[in-house]
Amino acid sequence: MGDMTAVSDVSVGALADRFGVAASGALLLLLSIPAFLPIPLPTGIPAGIAVALLGAQLALGRPRPWLPGWLRRFTLRRDQVAQGLGRLFGVLRRCGLRLRRRLPGAVGADGAPRPLPGAVLVACGIVIVLPIPFGNQLPSLAVAAIGLGMLRRDGLFVLAGYGFAAAALAWTAVLLVAGTSIVAPLLPA
Repeated sequence: MGDMTAVSDVSVGALADRFGVAASGALLLLLSIPAFLPIPLPTGIPAGIAVALLGAQLALGRPRPWLPGWLRRFTLRRDQVAQGLGRLFGVLRRCGLRLRRRLPGAVGADGAPRPLPGAVLVACGIVIVLPIPFGNQLPSLAVAAIGLGMLRRDGLFVLAGYGFAAAALAWTAVLLVAGTSIVAPLLPA
């Protein structure tokens, strides 16, 4: 029985070691989900922090994500991981989005991390952490697009992620400026 469990389970650490930057893409994709959902729980804060930390690792050139020991030991069932990815790619195909290797300069040669996606992810992580109502959706889409691009080495998705990130940063700036102009007259002189 013990051997069957070992064969059917895979640790998050083993996945990260085996897939390198692609593992970072998968982690980013997973982190984008709780940050995207507009629920009253503060799920965006830990997800945003994790995205920023993962982005910093990529910006510094780490070939695979550093994970804390407890997360490295966390196991997933292989069949569920395969089914989940199959469903995700099926949904993307039905939406007309085809992931394939293209525009390698945006992803990195031979899957090596590039500083720009890492820096963009740090910015998105910071925006996700900010307490802005409905402010997580655009940066979460950026994180998901970059994650998908890294997972399948599709530079077009990474570039789409940059577009979502630029829109998220612009929207956040507008909200911060508008909020400041509304609050400033209310403050005592």
